[in-house]
Amino acid sequence: MSKPTYQSKLMEKLDGFVEQGTSDQLFAAQYLHGHVTFATAKCENIGKIYPHDIKFQVVHSLRDALVSNELTPQKQALVLGMWDDINKH
Repeated sequence: MSKPTYQSKLMEKLDGFVEQGTSDQLFAAQYLHGHVTFATAKCENIGKIYPHDIKFQVVHSLRDALVSNELTPQKQALVLGMWDDINKH
């Protein structure tokens, strides 16, 4: 799966939460949208645009955010749960 296809798939899933989700899901989807966009741009800059590269960069970015206590424990659970959900299959 190429970068545009993988990124589009992720964004489509996140957009579904934005359109039909709860306020918590909306928050998590928007938060992840920013991380996916950042990770994709970073991958493009270093010339590694495969899905596993994007996943790695998103996970690394999320880890940095969690280590710096950017989110409350409840928000962390929401974001990480949604990340796991959108990466199934």
